[in-house]
Amino acid sequence: MTDKRATPDPDDMLQHYRQHSPGEPPAALDAFLLNTARREAPAPQMSVWQRWRNVCKQPRWQMAFATVAGLALMVGVVMREPVAHNEISTATFSVQAPMARIAMAPGDESAMVGQSAVRQLSKRAPVAGPTLEEGVREIVALREAGESRAADEKLLALHERFPQEDLPGLLEGVRGR
Repeated sequence: MTDKRATPDPDDMLQHYRQHSPGEPPAALDAFLLNTARREAPAPQMSVWQRWRNVCKQPRWQMAFATVAGLALMVGVVMREPVAHNEISTATFSVQAPMARIAMAPGDESAMVGQSAVRQLSKRAPVAGPTLEEGVREIVALREAGESRAADEKLLALHERFPQEDLPGLLEGVRGR
């Protein structure tokens, strides 16, 4: 016995299957899976800075931080040593001028006070370097002595102090004398 029904063509069957089967799951299934994943995922941890910001927003901690900052400011102001006006003017030009004043009166108690002031000034005031002319003469003397490396280092240091000056021209002028 043979079946008289027509056998479907495999290509027709495949085409029928592709037409009636969607390629994506339904939107409701997608939404269900996403909600489940969100619910089961661990909550993100706050960073250190976020936790710090939250702590700083609380009024009791704001008062504590303000108190600590105020104390630090007061300690800084109280511990600052005032410098007398006359010592500032001598400190900016030279540390040797107060030393000469102390050498004139070695027996006075004021000399002892002056010595401590000079020590403080020598720590604070930068030592003045040679003038431009002295520096150029020193470079020429080093070059004539054959110490070109030391002369180049002095020239660089002099150029940092006096960037606007024409140092090669000044060197030539001093050599010509």
